[in-house]
Amino acid sequence: MCEDERARVRRYLEGRLAESGRLAGLRGGRLPGFEPCDGAYPFVEVGEDGELRYLAYERGRKVLELVTRDPEELLYWAFRDCAFEAAAAWARRDPREGEAFRVTLWRRQFALLHALRPQWARRRREELLASLPGPEHTRLVPPLPPPSR
Repeated sequence: MCEDERARVRRYLEGRLAESGRLAGLRGGRLPGFEPCDGAYPFVEVGEDGELRYLAYERGRKVLELVTRDPEELLYWAFRDCAFEAAAAWARRDPREGEAFRVTLWRRQFALLHALRPQWARRRREELLASLPGPEHTRLVPPLPPPSR
């Protein structure tokens, strides 16, 4: 991939991250950037080979590496993680009586993703259901927000 094409892809991703982040009410400083950083904070690399890498390092060791050629896939990963972080902060500030913390967090994460793209909320819910060990856990996963009209 030539340098101009890499720059175009990066501008596209930067613009979508900023625009969608504002729409979802996510703080700009918590969205992934394009410069390597430590502390397990994800960042994006646009490779010369056209691969988009979603990476994170903790104390100099790589702890996350997802690779795609699809900018939309990379955006999903970024907003899935940003929405999780924002939802966790929200659930700590505004717990629902009688509801487990993780249920409140999932409900908020689904709402944030749904506000951006309903299919992202559906995908995240399906991933979550597939990752849980059994019915006693999957029954806790809240439904998705109702479709907007």
